[in-house]
Formats: sequence, structure tokens, C-alpha cells
Amino acid sequence: MTVDTYAICPCGSGKKIKFCKCKDSVHELDEVMNMIEGGQVVPSLDRLSNILSENPDAAWALAIRGRLLLDLREYDSLADNADRFIRLQPSNPLALTQLAAALLFRGKQEEATSKMLEALTESGRDVDAFVLDVSSVLAYSLAQSGVFLTARVYATLAMMASGYQGGQTAMTVLRQLNSAPTISQLMKAIPEPIERPEGAEWGERFDEAATLLRSNKVMLAETKFESLRRTVPKEPSILLGLLTCAIWRGDTDAQSDLFKKLSACESLDFEERARYLAMSALAKPGSPDVSVSTTTLTAEIEKADEAELALLADARMVALPPDLLQGMRASEDEVPPKAGFQILDREKPESLEVLPPVADVPEAIAMVFVYGRQTDRAARIEALEIRKESLDDVRGRIDSVISGLKWTESEGEALPLLVACQPAIAMIRFKANPGEAEKLQNELSDTRMAPSIASLSLPLLGGESLKSSAGDDSKRLERTAVIRIIQQYDAIASKGDDIMNRVLELAGVEPQAAIKPTDDDIESVANEDLNLVDPAGLNAESLIYLLQRSQQVSATPATRRLANRLIDADLSEEQQPARLLAYMSLINAAENSTEALELMEKAKAFAESKDIPISNLLLSEIGLRLQAGDGPGFQNTLQTLTTRYGNEPEVMARLQQMLIQFGLINPDGSPRGGRPAQQPAAAAGGGLWTPDGGGGPAPAGPPESGGGSKLWVPGMD
Repeated sequence: MTVDTYAICPCGSGKKIKFCKCKDSVHELDEVMNMIEGGQVVPSLDRLSNILSENPDAAWALAIRGRLLLDLREYDSLADNADRFIRLQPSNPLALTQLAAALLFRGKQEEATSKMLEALTESGRDVDAFVLDVSSVLAYSLAQSGVFLTARVYATLAMMASGYQGGQTAMTVLRQLNSAPTISQLMKAIPEPIERPEGAEWGERFDEAATLLRSNKVMLAETKFESLRRTVPKEPSILLGLLTCAIWRGDTDAQSDLFKKLSACESLDFEERARYLAMSALAKPGSPDVSVSTTTLTAEIEKADEAELALLADARMVALPPDLLQGMRASEDEVPPKAGFQILDREKPESLEVLPPVADVPEAIAMVFVYGRQTDRAARIEALEIRKESLDDVRGRIDSVISGLKWTESEGEALPLLVACQPAIAMIRFKANPGEAEKLQNELSDTRMAPSIASLSLPLLGGESLKSSAGDDSKRLERTAVIRIIQQYDAIASKGDDIMNRVLELAGVEPQAAIKPTDDDIESVANEDLNLVDPAGLNAESLIYLLQRSQQVSATPATRRLANRLIDADLSEEQQPARLLAYMSLINAAENSTEALELMEKAKAFAESKDIPISNLLLSEIGLRLQAGDGPGFQNTLQTLTTRYGNEPEVMARLQQMLIQFGLINPDGSPRGGRPAQQPAAAAGGGLWTPDGGGGPAPAGPPESGGGSKLWVPGMD
């Protein structure tokens, strides 16, 4: 086929073939593409190598070769290909993207982000699909590293690109960023631009920078914004422009600094400033400004076996299970601890036959590990995760059990705020059914979480806590910022208003007023404001829209409020299925299994009254019955499902997959012996977990003799 010399060259230079150095060899493009489409990848690589030997300027061959090497995960060869490509065309976006990919897969994330940004700057508005592919992979890597805002902009770039068909990875990244209850709502959207003042003498320069930014020419835009900041150092619109550039660059230190500068702009209202200060703490991976510092104690011991026995005999020590110890290695080459314990703040209850009263449930104040003698190290004991207020107690308790220890004190790993907020309940095996365990877990959160949150000493508060700084008006902005951070974690907000109201009271911070949007402005409601929405007065379409948004970003309080309102709303016949959506939303957001099952009965009754199939509801109910440890209820639901939908292959296939997942049957359909397979503990900071995962299913059928299933009290993780 004759090559159209007036077409854009596939090398990515942006030039027409007639004016590109590739013109002498691009006639072989069709042959190479036919080989690739025919699955002859390795021969096509050989052919491309021959073309490059004969035509060193054939940049199109380097472009195609790089894509193939990336698909084959030949990262060293990809790096060599990218180096040659860049020497040939230093500003080619495809060459820069190949180098970004090679750097990314070598673990050099910051350098990869920088090269990716150069590629976008050279691309302008018309971004090649290969650039978008690598942008999606970079977004995934950034999200895994906790660089959430930068991950979002690169994933959004791929999602919003016109005509791009490969956005599945980007979509997955955005879905994970939006739905994670452990990511603050404040970090689930890029800050909106701030309008510049009308009539500002620097307005034209600002508009030029903003236009460059919208065209993905981030580096050029940043230079102009930086020049403007030297002229007007405290202008919010300029600082926001620089912040957006820092987000694209993946520079979390600069992001944090610019958020902090925005929080100091007195021209902004107090709430905006508090949110910017909160985001300054959240921008850095690990959020060190709102993490809780810990201390590690280390001492050599003579005999590890004797130390283990002494700790095991103490009434304030709880032994960790052996399988958990295997994961306590810094690397594969490290030896796991010989034994591990939690040190409790009080003695263990004498009886394990029943759950103790809430006031008597112990909390862990440190983790203690015993290591045997190694080739290059003496036997030793280590105490980890010790907070400042517990240091003397921990040291004294171990000294009372093992004499003659000479302690070495060092800085330990900081506890993330979300982990530190959770009561660290001890891992004690009580006998109880899942319903009792769930009730106790909720009572523990209700009584202990608010005081625990208010007592945390945080760097953002100058080493003080919300409670200790409550009367200090000079720290009102900092206290409000910390409150906003805590409020916007769905893992905390989902536990109910009572806990947060108690924290506000202890911190001396006024609660926020409800927001009453109209049907015309619901799209302008920010993620962090969803939980403040009063749905009274909204029509059904607005309720459905806000409910779906709340589910997407895991705003559980808003989900509950909107779903309840939708159930009571006057719906048209076409809108009736939305009521079922509301019921399912409430079931998924229920605080306990009992509430979820009650809602399930209402959902089924409504669906049947409207002749809506209930197979999906029954499948969900099976999981709920298992989680609640309701063997008879599980059997009844299973019988109803198989009786009514046994002839529907899709439903039965989903049922079989569920039962396999729960560990009740083998993949071939035969019954599985023993208890269901273990599920991973899911909640940071601990929870009441059954041996089969707590949050996972209990076995079908009646409970075992001897008082019901055994129970792990939280703290396993």
C-alpha cells in the first residue's frame, strides 16, 4: 500500500511524513503492522531491528518497538530503546513516554512522573494513546504510593481523552480512589481553581498561565505562575495555580506547602482555610503531620525460651498466633520473631466463657516480640508501637517480668491517624456468637473512640491533642483542620454522629450547619459536603443523583440520609426501581447484621409488590445470614433461591461462586469439610473477628457444641 506522505508520521514528532526524517523507511510500516496483527511479535521486533540498522533515523520503528517491548515487559530493552529514541528526537512525546515507563518499572516513580509531564507538555491537547496508556499505569502506581491527587489527575486525563478506548486501568484507579473509606473525602477531588480578582493589572499574565495549564503545558504554566507569585505573593488564585502544577508534578512537599500557604490567606473564609490546612497534612504520603509518634524499646536477653515463658505467664500479656508472627519480617531474609505478645492496659478477664462488660475489655498499649539468637545478633526482646503516654508503663511491666534488661530507646514508626483513632482492643479468645461480638464492637466504638481521638497528640497541633488545646483560641484553625480530616474519613463517619459530636465537644469546635441545596445546584455540592446535605425539598431525580454520588465516594452518612428520604419520597412509576436502590444502599450501609436483615425483608416485600425479581436480594441475603451466624436463616434463604431460580443458569453460577468463596463447597460443587476458609481482617486498628474472618461468613447449620463459635477480640492487624 502506498503511504500518504501528507499524513502525520507515526513516530510521534507531529510532522507530516513528507517533512519527517522517517520518510525514507516508513514505507515498511504496513509490513510490520501486518506481522504484529498476525501475532508475530518476536519476528516483528527482529524486522524493526533490521530497519533501524539500515535506517538509524527511523523514529517510527523506535515508537512501535517501544510499545511492543512494554507489552512484553522487556523493561531493560525498553530503557535502551527510549534512550536511543530521545537522542534522535529529544522532545518527542512518545520517546519521553517510553523513558517514563522504563523509569516507572525500575521503581523511579518521581523521575517517571517528571518525564511523563514533559511528554504531556510536548503533546499539547492531542495526546497519543500510548501516552495515555502509560499515564494510566503511572496513576495506578501513584495511588498505591499514597500520592492520591497526582494519581487522580493522570487517571482523569486518560478517562476524559476524546476517542481513547483503553481507559479501563484509569477507571479502576478512579473507582478505588473514590470508594476507599480510608481515603479522606478531601482527597477525592482536585481543588477547584480560584477566580482571579476582576481588573487585576496582572490579570492578562494570569489568564495566559491558566490557558497553558488547561492545554497540559504544565511546566510552561508553572514558570508563569511562579513569576506572578513574586509579584503578588499571597494571592489565592496564583497559589492555587501553582498547587495544580505541583499536583501534576507529583511533588507532595510542594503540594503540602502550597496548601498551607492557602490556609494562611486571610482573604479566604475560615472554613476554606481550615480545609486547605487539612489537605496540607493529607497531601504527603503517610500524612506525618497528623500521625502519632511511637517509641521502640530493644534489649538483649540471655535465653529467649525463658523470656517467652515469663511473658506468657503474665496476666497483662496476650500471645499472638504463630501465623501472624510469620508476617512480622522486614524482608524474606529476616528471621521472624520466636514469640509475640500484646501488652494490655489491664489484666485479662478471668473467664473466657462469655464476653465481658465493655468497661472490662482490655486495650493493647504495645506489641512485644522475642527473637532467638542469630548468627550475627544476640537474642533480644523488642517492644513496638509504644505511645509517649504508655512508655513508662510498658518498660516497667516488662522489667517486672524479665529482670536485668538494659533498654535502648529509638523512634518507632508513626501510627497513621486512622489507625490511632481506633481503640486497640486485645486479641483474646472469648466464646460468643457473631451477633454478640458485633454488639460489643459497636459499644466499644461508641464509648471509647471519641475520647481516644480527642487525646491524640499530633504534630499539626504542635504536639498537643484536640482536648488539651480546646481552650487555646490561637489554635482554632489547626483544631478545625484536624476535625475536618477526621470527619472526612468514612471509616469513622460511618460509625454514627454521636462519636463525632462527642469529639467536637471535647475539642471545643462548633458543628457545621446543614447544607440545603436546590434541585438546580446539586452538582456543585463538594464531596466533603455530602454528609452535610439536608435532602428535604429535593425532588426524586436529585435524591437519586446525590445517592449515587454518595455511594461512589463512600459517604455513608449521606447515603443513609438520602436513601431514607428516597424511600419516603413520592415516586413516579418509572422511578419505583430507585426505591429498591435505596433499600440496597441502606443494607450495605447498615451498622449491624440485625439492621441489615430487617431492611432486607422490607426490600424483598417491596420488590415483590412491584413484580421485580428478587434473585439479587436473595444472593445478598445469603451473605448476610452467614455473617450473622444464622444457620437456619441461611438454609431457608438458600432453599428459596434454588426453588425459585434453580432453572436460571446465571443465578446458580453466581450462587456457586459465592459458596466457593465462603468455603462451603469445592470448585467441583462437592461439600467442603471443616469451617469456611479464613478471610483477611479488614479494619485498621482491630475489630471483633471470628476465626474465619469475622467480617466473613459463619458456617451453615447449627453452632458447634461448647458455647458457639470462638471469637477474636480486635487488634489482630
